[in-house]
Amino acid sequence: MSLSIPPPPPYPHVPPAPRPGWAQLEMFARMGDDAVDRLRDAMEVVELAPTSLVFHQGDDGDDMYLLEQGTVRVTINSKTSTAFERMLTAPAVFGEMALVMAAPRTADVVAETALRCLRLTRPVFNDLVRRFPSVGEFLTRAVGERLLEQTGIQHVGKYRVLGRLGAGAVATVFEAMHPGLQRSVALKMLSHSLCFHDRFREQYQREAQLIAQLNHDHIVRVYDTEAAYGTHFIVMEKLQGLTLEDLIQQGQRLPYGMVRRILREVASALAYSHQKGLLHRDVKPSNVFLADEERRAKLLDFGIAVSVNHSAALQGEQLFGTPYYMSPEQICGIQLDGRSDLYSLGILAYELITGEVPFDADTIDDLLEHHLSTPLPDPRDIRPDIPVDLVEFILRSTAKRPADRFADCVQAGEFLKLATELPMVRSIELTTLAISYHPSRRHVVQEALEALRQQLEPVQGVAILHAHQHSVVPERE
Repeated sequence: MSLSIPPPPPYPHVPPAPRPGWAQLEMFARMGDDAVDRLRDAMEVVELAPTSLVFHQGDDGDDMYLLEQGTVRVTINSKTSTAFERMLTAPAVFGEMALVMAAPRTADVVAETALRCLRLTRPVFNDLVRRFPSVGEFLTRAVGERLLEQTGIQHVGKYRVLGRLGAGAVATVFEAMHPGLQRSVALKMLSHSLCFHDRFREQYQREAQLIAQLNHDHIVRVYDTEAAYGTHFIVMEKLQGLTLEDLIQQGQRLPYGMVRRILREVASALAYSHQKGLLHRDVKPSNVFLADEERRAKLLDFGIAVSVNHSAALQGEQLFGTPYYMSPEQICGIQLDGRSDLYSLGILAYELITGEVPFDADTIDDLLEHHLSTPLPDPRDIRPDIPVDLVEFILRSTAKRPADRFADCVQAGEFLKLATELPMVRSIELTTLAISYHPSRRHVVQEALEALRQQLEPVQGVAILHAHQHSVVPERE
């Protein structure tokens, strides 16, 4: 007799756990599901009866509450009366500033109904974000809102916050006032997810002083830095105007002469920062501001800049920058030099002229792969009238191999200068002279090149693109 054994039932599909109600709040909107799960797992459940005091105004506190069920009354009392009162109904969050500052509670919080909360203490949170920095992202929104509230903190050091100017993935920018000088400034708050990243925090502290020393007509002026509320703030000049990103989104097409000038100004700013030993790493249209009526370019956002000497130490670390504009070597995490920023400037030039980025994809990995291996599309397919010199600038700046680009941003700027001085010429002649010599004859060659430079420098429409390469002849095996 044969025995028929039925097959086992299929393994049941377990759908992912839904995001909790509090995770739908704007404060947590940018957090990924993994970060939300880690945050939830780190908290303890607290249940309270109606009329229970959650905490009292003036008490010391080091914990945050996520309200899952119920309603609380939040009351701020002055010396003589109740100054402010409101109800919070689940889902809601309160007490979050206790995670980043040791200060007395600013309000009474009392249970109006039975409550179910999740409580997170500062020590537990600090341990969590040391291991998973992305969990701290929600604090950037929290601090930003408290800076703007009439009853909030409103100050960063000596600076009084007046309003929000803009926000992005890396930072939020506020308008603020220096009370003594009565000078309006831009106050840039770096994302907490970056500040809780050990390597980034150490790097920022190393480079902050160098950034503040940059003094160039086409770089936004940095006045000061502040550390507060678990993050870092950069105090810089407040500009009037708009960014290149604004122009591109509005569909504006700039005259090619203005395009050349803007690219030259940005190249000049980058060359200066490179000479100071600082790489920008995030050159893109939103980081180029066109100031005043003359639309002079100002390079912004050195918040993730890194010194040339430290760029190699970032290999294998979190990828900083904007994927649409990253150079192949930045993607690969290898030693960077100024030609990495030049690549990003070339991508910016392509977008400024065509209105589109050259590479796009459904996933970040596919987008980065385009930068690594896909030839740059010819911008003339979109704008057939692009002058030859701008096409060459884009193609040379965005070569996959750094060695195939301009030698540096100085050379790139000189190339654009030549084209600017010959605006009616549709093509440019380029003579390349390679001189090989024994090191003992270096001074003779340098004197000859200097004499040639002095002879040609006053001549309009001529630019000298000079680069030196040290080579070693391998010994015969």
